[in-house]
Amino acid sequence: MIVAMTPIPLVPHPDGSFRATAMVEAGRSSAVVARAWVTFGSTWGASHVLITALDDQGRVMHRGVLEADVPNNRRVVLEVPSGVVMVTVEGRTDPGAIPAAAVSELLRDD
Repeated sequence: MIVAMTPIPLVPHPDGSFRATAMVEAGRSSAVVARAWVTFGSTWGASHVLITALDDQGRVMHRGVLEADVPNNRRVVLEVPSGVVMVTVEGRTDPGAIPAAAVSELLRDD
């Protein structure tokens, strides 16, 4: 089993909003990645986040949405559905809060 983790760069705007997109392929859409997760955390304050998994037609995937209030020093995790090709991460932070996100991938062991 090999697990890789890739940060998703999040830069809050002056109003506290942030948004990012990451290429994530898992399951039937990937010859390399068996399963994938997006983890979002918030430190030095709370954040509100919406993570959305999209298929190859740009449609929101069933069970591919996580919306949550994330308290200070906490995290949430979305396992993305098989067939995902991209995720969006968007939301808003408290003043001074620092949001962080990353994709973890479990590579196929063929």
